[in-house]
Amino acid sequence: MIGGRYRLSKRIGEGGMGVVYQAIDTHIDRPVAIKLMRRECLSDVKFITRFRRELEVTSQFRHPSTIRVYEHGETDDGRPYMVMELLTGESLTEALERGRIPEVQALEFAKQIAESLSEAHDADVFHRDLKPDNLFIETVGVTTVVKVLDFGIAGGADALKLTQAGEVFGTPQYMSPEQCNGQPLDHRTDIYSLGVILYEMIEGRPPFGAESPMATMLKHVRAKVPPPRYAHPATAKLLNLALRKDRTKRIQSAGRFAELCGQAIGVVRAAEEGRSPPPNDLLTGAHVTPPNLGGLANVQARASTSAPSAPAPSPRGASSPPLALILAVGVAVVAFAAFFLIGKADDPLTADAGADAPEPVQGTALPFNRPLITSNVEQASVFVDGQYQCTTPCEIAIPVGDDKAHEIRLKKDGYVDSATPWRPLSVSEPLPKIEPMRPLGGQIEVKTTKKKRGSP
Repeated sequence: MIGGRYRLSKRIGEGGMGVVYQAIDTHIDRPVAIKLMRRECLSDVKFITRFRRELEVTSQFRHPSTIRVYEHGETDDGRPYMVMELLTGESLTEALERGRIPEVQALEFAKQIAESLSEAHDADVFHRDLKPDNLFIETVGVTTVVKVLDFGIAGGADALKLTQAGEVFGTPQYMSPEQCNGQPLDHRTDIYSLGVILYEMIEGRPPFGAESPMATMLKHVRAKVPPPRYAHPATAKLLNLALRKDRTKRIQSAGRFAELCGQAIGVVRAAEEGRSPPPNDLLTGAHVTPPNLGGLANVQARASTSAPSAPAPSPRGASSPPLALILAVGVAVVAFAAFFLIGKADDPLTADAGADAPEPVQGTALPFNRPLITSNVEQASVFVDGQYQCTTPCEIAIPVGDDKAHEIRLKKDGYVDSATPWRPLSVSEPLPKIEPMRPLGGQIEVKTTKKKRGSP
């Protein structure tokens, strides 16, 4: 018994900090999961601090895709524990062992995970160890939910200084380039890790792997991401934006990641159903060249495997050759139509960040560049084209492709305004340098020349 009400029944998992048991809440006869710190970790102050931080962090979240924590406490011998909902299903690792996950389902999983992370990031908490082992797939009725687990090494703006200088946490296959370099982290490390997981769900393997952890980490820092073979061009573009080495050119928020996943789902479903793609920020203004059809070729390949094959031309008779010719022309027309409907930039996984300048498409909503605005003065007000947006640090949205220079102005009482014009050419173009704000009323030194006595 733990806490006078929880009866442990069996061990169902374990990690570096604790062991997870299935238990019964005897007060309300409810099955629960209890994570209990290992007894041998009681002498390690860092372990205890991290475990308690996980209790504090996880218990405040309410998103359906974050594991629910009911309560927490300590045993009689001082071992911290947390009482969580008991999940039934399988980890994403177990699902991936059976092979690739269908693209739409993978995007739906990624969307749920991004929404969960968005709540955590809003609380200045980021996961730092996002991987398939920490994601659990549970089906409730007709709904499939992905749960984010284990915030045991979570960090954030108010996190305790638990790591030594240069100490690296994470799993090499899913670590961001800045994490591999031991640099200070922010919420964008989770965005990269989620991009790796989405890539693995669609392709059946993560983008980088090597014989040693260090070699894998070096690939994250230096190597180009292999172009996906099974992804629609919209999904390929999403992966490209999530897996940028430079975090300032990456998708800048988990909420935006979830939004783009929703757009990609709409585009992929439209392609599967033979419809025109809905308005989206992933394919707007993109140009397709025949050698780089990418995901379109995969869609056509899947369609060809499900359609009956054309009969082989007969050596005799005049009717067979025309029929084969008609079928060939029909396939060419379908490919030509799809060529212009789908659209795709020159391979988005190898294109330069500033080279894929989208053009406005009639009847399609303009995409947005969403940079993070910071200032040398705390909580400066941010205005775009004279309209108040937020206070720094914060994210703004600048239209792309409207052929207009937008003014980004920072204001704060007691300081000179800082104004920067910007006309972004792509959703990933980096923000130009914003001049620092200078205080008003500074003293001005005037140099004077004193005359010597007796001089005229």
